[in-house]
Amino acid sequence: MKLSNRHNFPFPIGVEYYRAPEPHQEYWDRDFEQLHKSGFKIVRSFTYWNRMEPRPGIYELDDIDQLFDTAAKHDLGVWLDIVLGTHGACPEWLTREHPDIKVVNYKGHVSLHDAHPAMPQGVQIHCYDHPAWKEYGGNLLRHIVNRYKDRPNMRIWGLWDGIALPSVWSRDTDGYPCYCENTLKKYDRWLRDKYTLDELNSRLLRRYRRWEDVEPPRSNNSVLEMFLYRQFHYENLAKQLRWMVNETKKLDSVHETRSHGGWLPKPLDEFCAPHADSWGMSMSSNNLLTSDDPHKIADRQFIFDWARSVGRNNRWWIEEIYAGMSPGGVTWSKQSDPSELTTLLWMSMACGAAGAMFWQYRPEYLSFESPGYNLVRLDGKPTPRFKAVTKAVQEIESLSEYLPIECPQSEVAIVYHPASQELFNYGNESDRFLSDLRGVYRTLWTNGIQADVVTPKMDWKGYRLIFLPNVTLMDEQTRGKISTTLDSNPETQFVAEGSFGMYSRNGQSSYLPPEGFSERLEINVADVSAIDSLDISEGRNILNTMYGKESISSPCGYAILEPSGNTEEIASLNNNTVGVRTKDKSFTWYGLTLSAGFGNIASNNIVMGHINEAGINAQVETKDKWVIPITRTSKKGGKITFLFNLRNKKSSVNVSTKWDTNIVRDLILQSNIEINDKGIPVTIEPWGVKVLFFG
Repeated sequence: MKLSNRHNFPFPIGVEYYRAPEPHQEYWDRDFEQLHKSGFKIVRSFTYWNRMEPRPGIYELDDIDQLFDTAAKHDLGVWLDIVLGTHGACPEWLTREHPDIKVVNYKGHVSLHDAHPAMPQGVQIHCYDHPAWKEYGGNLLRHIVNRYKDRPNMRIWGLWDGIALPSVWSRDTDGYPCYCENTLKKYDRWLRDKYTLDELNSRLLRRYRRWEDVEPPRSNNSVLEMFLYRQFHYENLAKQLRWMVNETKKLDSVHETRSHGGWLPKPLDEFCAPHADSWGMSMSSNNLLTSDDPHKIADRQFIFDWARSVGRNNRWWIEEIYAGMSPGGVTWSKQSDPSELTTLLWMSMACGAAGAMFWQYRPEYLSFESPGYNLVRLDGKPTPRFKAVTKAVQEIESLSEYLPIECPQSEVAIVYHPASQELFNYGNESDRFLSDLRGVYRTLWTNGIQADVVTPKMDWKGYRLIFLPNVTLMDEQTRGKISTTLDSNPETQFVAEGSFGMYSRNGQSSYLPPEGFSERLEINVADVSAIDSLDISEGRNILNTMYGKESISSPCGYAILEPSGNTEEIASLNNNTVGVRTKDKSFTWYGLTLSAGFGNIASNNIVMGHINEAGINAQVETKDKWVIPITRTSKKGGKITFLFNLRNKKSSVNVSTKWDTNIVRDLILQSNIEINDKGIPVTIEPWGVKVLFFG
């Protein structure tokens, strides 16, 4: 069956539909007809290994065949997930015939068969390092690719949903990696390939005299050892994904291969993302827009920009916009407002996504995620969420001649440092790290300043201002990138926040922080302390800065800094120096993060003070903190600005731009806007979006 040109649409939108055996096939024809009429382009199947191969080498895929047939009948493409890892159980016969394929936790306990609210038919308990995983999983992978690669409506291979270490769903692992015999043998070979025993001792500050004495760490308190063990696991995970991609590409070089992480950045992302054609994330819709602090939705755009940054050739999808509350089950929480779903959809487009998928069309039915994530009711009839999403899908369709959206490099970068996140994780401070990472981003976003999210592996050229939130573990690559940028890009200014260079490359505390920069920047760390709630209540919370006084409103830690030579104090707290700047103004360090003391929202005065000093201006201004502009470029050559109204009432603003323009077109209403002496008058519906094209 020949498909229409709608499959070439530059921003396709789809929905997860089939997680076998639900929903029943008697509903597919009606549902797919409704999806086609509503403008959706793709349906996704997410079926577990133990259902697809219930007997060794016997693949029962009649339902997947029917999915392709029914989708083609209604001019829908198919996104097919091949679930060999992270989600869902391997076949029961595989764990019976190969009991040593099971994950072993850090205490030496073997994982038993288990379930999850989303996986009542069994969670993953198998380890990727057992040879049988590639043997049987590879056979299934190749069979599926061969079986469906020539289907006219085949669109995307979902090779690894929510890529993660094999222990992710096991309740007794406490977040630690696997310790089965196959993994430990691999780790031993990995260590021996990288180090001599003397080199390993030097790295770990140990006195091993035989390789047989080297044990993997079983506690995050073994910081130096755990860094190596986690690095091994991340590299190993990336190799497994690369194997899946290569096996697929041998048989099918046409269709896109996909993998994705979560809605928070993780250290494994940068290891894994380059191996698939595109990257992405799942994205909960937990009433951020409709909360008492709708600016929290900036956290979602942050991860969009991260996915774009880390994806191969910047290609990424929002793979799962959860279409409702989380969790569902027998009791219920507040359902997501339709406007939150449509806002996330438009935001993903504004951040250059290749397309967007919702999770999911019908409820799960079998699990305690039912009801909850669904676009339509339990009986299949539309909800207000489905109607709102349909309207947005059709509005996006009308923009086709302006797509795809391109995201030019910003003038500001925020450095996400995976190794430092690892260290914070070991200290049970992951939430603190992520809050500080997103704090400056949110403040910039509120002021209409676009920021890129980068790592030390990426190119830093061309940025005028680079924020370094908690870049605490100073490995060689990070130290080199900062030094090179200081030497070769005199126009770039750095602002380090919080725990900068407090740890050396192997994970131990630095003898002379900031590690590798104390002499160059003429800074020492005199001590560390914190502001607590009593300090705040008694007025010992005034931060004096070159941009004015700031009242610290939430408890936070800080480093007491000691400048020397030409480096000067620029901020103090209770007569202690907590902010310094080099004479040439190229490097500023605040001993506290700009977010921790201010309710996880970076100080507007300090952040915008640095923005103004760097000569950076918002491309578009609305003079309304509730209307957030995001400006990109169009394939037509002009600029496109998305204006997001964060309030549940109409907003009327006069938009001004950094550039001169003669033609402004409202792309949703398909009408021109007349420019007056006050700017470009725009009215935006409650929790709505306006899309303007500047010719």
